[in-house]
Amino acid sequence: MKNLVLFSVFLCMAGSLGAKESVNQADEISRYKAMEALAKGLFYLEDLYVDPKKVDYSEMVYHALKGIADQLDPHTVVMPRKAFNQLTIDTKGKFGGIGIIVSTEKGRLIIVSPIDDTPASRAGIESGDEIIAIDDIPLKDMKGNQSTDMMRGKPGTDIKLTIKRKGEPKPLEMTLTREVIKVKSVRSKLLTRGILYARISSFQDDTADELKAQLTKHQKIIKGLILDLRDNPGGLLDQAVRISDMFIESGLIVSTVGRSTKNVEREFAHKRGTYKPIPIVTLINGGSASASEIVAGALQDHDRSLIMGTTSFGKGSVQTLVSLPDRSGLKITVARYYTPKDRSIQALGIKPDIIIPLAEPESATKRKESDLKGHIEGANLSSMAESSGMAAEISQWPKPFNRDRQVKTAYTYLRGWSKTKQNPSKAEDKL
Repeated sequence: MKNLVLFSVFLCMAGSLGAKESVNQADEISRYKAMEALAKGLFYLEDLYVDPKKVDYSEMVYHALKGIADQLDPHTVVMPRKAFNQLTIDTKGKFGGIGIIVSTEKGRLIIVSPIDDTPASRAGIESGDEIIAIDDIPLKDMKGNQSTDMMRGKPGTDIKLTIKRKGEPKPLEMTLTREVIKVKSVRSKLLTRGILYARISSFQDDTADELKAQLTKHQKIIKGLILDLRDNPGGLLDQAVRISDMFIESGLIVSTVGRSTKNVEREFAHKRGTYKPIPIVTLINGGSASASEIVAGALQDHDRSLIMGTTSFGKGSVQTLVSLPDRSGLKITVARYYTPKDRSIQALGIKPDIIIPLAEPESATKRKESDLKGHIEGANLSSMAESSGMAAEISQWPKPFNRDRQVKTAYTYLRGWSKTKQNPSKAEDKL
């Protein structure tokens, strides 16, 4: 009965800490009775259930809390110790590993690319390599995320990879020493005519500083910016605010409203530190969520960027992380956020100014002239892209940029802007 008493006391203390002074005595009694019912239920299950292996006390408490969270919203969740630790690592952008980006394709673990200046790149691992064993354990014998979990670990420890490479008659064996890997959240490429492409994959601790470094590096020649937020799931709110502030001189960036309408926080832009007024096209899609939508919404409401692509995900809520005594964690929705013009993004998303699907839609029902038997062949007398030199410029880009329809369209808009005879500040206002 000792466990029952201690657990009941703990629950009562937890409830009283969160109670407001305005809660009357009757409400408190009702609350404690409900907690007592939970405590007794857990006690009886642990003490009487026929299979004691299925009623581990800590597991029951965890699943009871999980059941409560599951009734709230999709983003309020109880996270096991491992998942909570991984989420904390992801926001910092650092982990112990070997420095590779991998993809699972039909049960095969394929290396997408090694990260520069990491054990993987120094060992000569190449894009397209297939990992077939880790520490002599075949991939086919592994379950779930076991392979990626094994590759991460304490810096200074070794790991053996067996790699199958196209053109090599035998598998390659490599022993690598894990290091602290810093994952960059900003990747940029200077395209032709001074147009900079910058992709933000997530909002981590150093994301704003990474983007600022890229802008500063090219500031003398940059004439336009393609800001790619596609498939960016979000991340740290303060980084979204800082990035928006780089391009907005003054005014509201985002409003955050908590459980009470009186609990409102507003973030404002500052003129100091604002980057020079270059035209911007921001790319979004259905995978752009949370912090990505804050940036896109702020730039759109301030007429600072043309938003292009498809409607964003629509996650207009803010979560906070709370660590629990057993090192598991709670991710709790604590507020909703709104764009500078008080638009709610929740379940609505950011609608682009110009809708550009990733690929040309194909009709399965409508026939075209080219489908007709015996149709006359056609050839262009001239090509606008070729005559303007645009096709030649795009052909100089590295992959995958020269195959990305949305990036090419964004480039076309920025290139057209740069060819106008208008005053730059006036032209920018129209974007």
